[in-house]
Amino acid sequence: MKPASPDTVSTAAPTERTQPNNTVFTDTGLSIIEVCGQDRSKFLQGQLTCNIDDLSESQASIAAMCNAKGRVISTLIIVKTPQTYLLIVPADLLETVLKKLRMYVLRADVQLLDQTNCLGILGVQSATIPSDSTEPLLNNFAVAATALITIKLPAMQRYLSIGSLDKIAAHRELLSMQQGYSTGSIQAWRYQDISSALPWFDASQSEQHIPQMLNIDQLGGISFSKGCYTGQEIIARTHYLGKVKRGLFVAECDQSPNNLSSGCAVQDGKSLQNVGEVLAFSRWQDKTRLLLVLQIVDGEPKNFILGDEYRSPLAIITHQ
Repeated sequence: MKPASPDTVSTAAPTERTQPNNTVFTDTGLSIIEVCGQDRSKFLQGQLTCNIDDLSESQASIAAMCNAKGRVISTLIIVKTPQTYLLIVPADLLETVLKKLRMYVLRADVQLLDQTNCLGILGVQSATIPSDSTEPLLNNFAVAATALITIKLPAMQRYLSIGSLDKIAAHRELLSMQQGYSTGSIQAWRYQDISSALPWFDASQSEQHIPQMLNIDQLGGISFSKGCYTGQEIIARTHYLGKVKRGLFVAECDQSPNNLSSGCAVQDGKSLQNVGEVLAFSRWQDKTRLLLVLQIVDGEPKNFILGDEYRSPLAIITHQ
């Protein structure tokens, strides 16, 4: 059974559940931390799994921030600007990330700023780049920095746009008036995140998985040559010994499981043995889509069920 990746997972959904193009999402469940100071690059190089030196103002990266045991505290997208770095993190983990990073600042010239009340984020699904840039955004996490910072997300025609709150409000109004954008719900946005195998998760799953279990390496978010960072020894050892025992999978459930939560057990449908857990999920219209961290096994996919009282059946999304 092959773990999910943005290049192999079929993200097509039935027509009635496919979000139309030209949709804007005012709530993405994400927040921003700004990292300033002369030592910002060196500091982040020692805390994140990606290579900070590979970033440019036109290319961002996904990354993980890990504890000393190599477990992911939070996934994030890091964007380089002329004077700072922007860390896009799940809003549920904003305070956790700030607290953990501040523990390592010590005497470094680094400032960590919560930009919740200063910078806004729009999620946009569109066949065209939702900015005034003429440059195509072809690569995952490619960036167009004009009036707003626009980031290409993996797998689908989806973007994040970042700017001051007034610029974000004006841009949203412009899209709605001039280009006929409809407004989408956070449930629909998260559903598309999950369909794209983007490994966002909430506080209940923090420090539970190593980055390879969340496909951060397949998304280009781990450097195995840049040197030391927190958790690097275990992450590198796992990579070079090839001992990743779990991987990330996209699944779907026709039912609406009661009391479903992140961390819910996933079981083999025959033996009822636990084989993984739910990393994240979103219910949109008539389906529940889930990110699962499952044991990697060879051969035919098993019949999976949720470990809830109804033993709700799960279908792994077909790979292309």
